[in-house]
Amino acid sequence: MKSGQPTWEDLNAYVDGELTDERAAEVAAALGRDPALADQVAALHRLKGAAQGLVEEGGIDLPSEKRQAAAWLRSGMALAASLTMVFLLGGLWILLSPPPERHVVWAAQAWVNHANWPETASDGTGHQSGEQTGALRLAQQKLGPAAYVPDLLSAGLSLDHVGDGPVIDGMPSLHLGYRGTRGCRLSLFLLAGGLGLDQQMLDLAPDAGSTGPRQAIAWQGGGFSTLLLAEGMDPLRFAEIARRLFRASLEQRPFDRETRLALQRSYAQAERCLT
Repeated sequence: MKSGQPTWEDLNAYVDGELTDERAAEVAAALGRDPALADQVAALHRLKGAAQGLVEEGGIDLPSEKRQAAAWLRSGMALAASLTMVFLLGGLWILLSPPPERHVVWAAQAWVNHANWPETASDGTGHQSGEQTGALRLAQQKLGPAAYVPDLLSAGLSLDHVGDGPVIDGMPSLHLGYRGTRGCRLSLFLLAGGLGLDQQMLDLAPDAGSTGPRQAIAWQGGGFSTLLLAEGMDPLRFAEIARRLFRASLEQRPFDRETRLALQRSYAQAERCLT
């Protein structure tokens, strides 16, 4: 098993999603400990985005052979430009790029938990339970008496996993995993403390996941920082769940009848999750 400080190759592979789940978890943990490494990953994300922008297809209608040739040419130019930037600037660009926000680092590590949840849910470190009471007791033991465990049955999701989430700046977080009957998996992370978020929903830009669009929403309120993740879920359904959870967490109360009905309608109208 590979271990130790991530190499440059590890960071590139991490950004491209090419690491094994085990190594990705190790790299994500290192990012949480080392702000300089997190800076490098943030810069690599920007370089990758710039390269992808250079190879976007234009509006000119070319024959298929020429379109393919043009795409290869632009791809090569983008790769050369990216490599040139890396080698010319060396390590200096790390000093010029702002450090990523803590909630961005939290989200990066949380995606690893979300991806590994089927494996970690039954390994003895996590807790599988469909009982809200048992899960709530565990959450309050870990995060304090104000911790909450939302009941999402009205949204077509049942509690399937309760376990440890990423540790940020020494603050532990809790991972609540919900599973639906149509292939959906949704993760809710709670952290007892602030990460500089306002009492408003912050949309962490969706990116392409292995099973469909990734969606992430973070907010702060009720004494907790909250992060909601899903992959391959109908965007409208995800947005409705996020909006209702946001409101309930700020008001520190369970869903009312109107909220449950809204979630039921959203579930009934949503497309099946991509798996």
